[in-house]
Amino acid sequence: MIPRFARLITTTAKASRKRLVHPRSSVFPATMDKPIAKQNYDFFLVLDFEATCQPSPRIDPQEVIEFPCLKVNAATFKIESEFHRYVRPVHHPTLTSFCTELTGITQETVDESETFPAVLAAFDQWHAAHVPAGARALFVTYGDWDLKTMLPSQCRLSGAAVPAYMNAWCNTKHLVADVTGSYPRAMDKLMQELNLPLLGRHHSGIDDCRNIARIVELMCRRGGVVKETGSSADGDAEQGTARAGEGVQT
Repeated sequence: MIPRFARLITTTAKASRKRLVHPRSSVFPATMDKPIAKQNYDFFLVLDFEATCQPSPRIDPQEVIEFPCLKVNAATFKIESEFHRYVRPVHHPTLTSFCTELTGITQETVDESETFPAVLAAFDQWHAAHVPAGARALFVTYGDWDLKTMLPSQCRLSGAAVPAYMNAWCNTKHLVADVTGSYPRAMDKLMQELNLPLLGRHHSGIDDCRNIARIVELMCRRGGVVKETGSSADGDAEQGTARAGEGVQT
């Protein structure tokens, strides 16, 4: 999604970049007593980009500035591995004050980070190391913007190919609609409705990943089954005001 918060990422930016998740930690409180519905995947890769943004006019081109992803065991919902990097933008290297206030990402943080091609290469190495060959894994996002709009756009800007394994995903909003009968909009409002406390800061990419994982777990404990809802072959979706227009993923 675009920009978020966990703990302020100012002077602790470097430490946050290396922050680890205990491999046995659950993404949802142990008090959840309903069993998890049987899933068709081994792992969920929960991803939520943050990008350069301003209220108006829209920044063009937008660039990824935070690249987080959690590998979640689909049977237990334990976080088994985490990838988290910040990214230095090239076309608009100076962050707006709006962007920093929204995401908690500072100018110093992106200035000290690598550009997108290097971060994507690091992610590819992480994926190869942590997702076994032949494993059934599906990316999970909140909306279609991350993988349908932002990733292809960023790859074109950077002269990089979109990894083939990133061409399909589950939009969590569809899962919520399947389970509750109501299509959600803003993540923070949905969490209030579900009585899920917001972890960290909304619009911090890594915190949003953790909160998305909790939403998905809750839906799966209510009988939901995660399935592919979008692919890069479907054409653009949700690339208007929801994400790309203001750089804000709701």
